[in-house]
Amino acid sequence: MTNVKATQPVRPKRVPVSGHRDILSVQDKDPNYVYRWVLDDNNRIERYKQGGYEVVVDPLKVGQESVNSGTQLGSEVTKYAGQGKTLVLMRLSKEWYDADQAAKQEAVNASEAEIHNTTRQQGFYGAYSPQKRR
Repeated sequence: MTNVKATQPVRPKRVPVSGHRDILSVQDKDPNYVYRWVLDDNNRIERYKQGGYEVVVDPLKVGQESVNSGTQLGSEVTKYAGQGKTLVLMRLSKEWYDADQAAKQEAVNASEAEIHNTTRQQGFYGAYSPQKRR
């Protein structure tokens, strides 16, 4: 007598109906880029293109397997947003993204420095000193 195990088909992971579903996740992203979904409304796509973003045309996997995946209109990666609107997947080089974030932080630092300097001027009561977060 021989012991023969019947092979069972591999089943996809079950996601409960009431479970969390991440329909906008993107797999296999290029680590040299920062990705974001942009609502295709009021020339927003063109404004993002002017800012250095490009429309993603790579065949990336969007959403979980058990959920509606992204659709392709032409070659763009898109997702239906509801109410007749569409999201378009765009990306910006990590180098430009980091430069943009540094510029934003400089503006915040300048604003905070101005708050600190203003309290030192004559006629103001008290003093400002930044507190460290725990």
